Amino acid sequence: MNEKDATSGFTLIEVLVALIIFVAGYVVIHQGVSLAWYGAQIAWMESAALRLAQSRLAAAGVETELQEGEQLGETPDGFAWTARVERYHPPGADEAVSKTAAYWVTVVVRWNGGVMRRARSLQLKTLKLAAGA
Repeated sequence: MNEKDATSGFTLIEVLVALIIFVAGYVVIHQGVSLAWYGAQIAWMESAALRLAQSRLAAAGVETELQEGEQLGETPDGFAWTARVERYHPPGADEAVSKTAAYWVTVVVRWNGGVMRRARSLQLKTLKLAAGA
């Protein structure tokens, strides 16, 4: 065996160090991608809940007449919503003279945050006007 054959190739220590560096890099990249995917899922759920709440607010007084009460609903993708309509009484106003009725419309959307997250909710509230009879 000559001197050239003894020095060619990698030692066991060099291979182990390279393997450890590779595994550490893989774990860091995997964690980063997993965290980004988890954040994208949370953002999608919150965005879908916001769109649902906005659509329920927009539907109040258009699809159904504005009258005091509460409506409940659920979507196929796991969102539960509650729309509550309450009469607005302006301070110091005479209701007999008023030709316009105002209503507070509150929409609450609830959904499950995921395996390791608690249940989440979103609430939007607006004041809508309806012509008095």
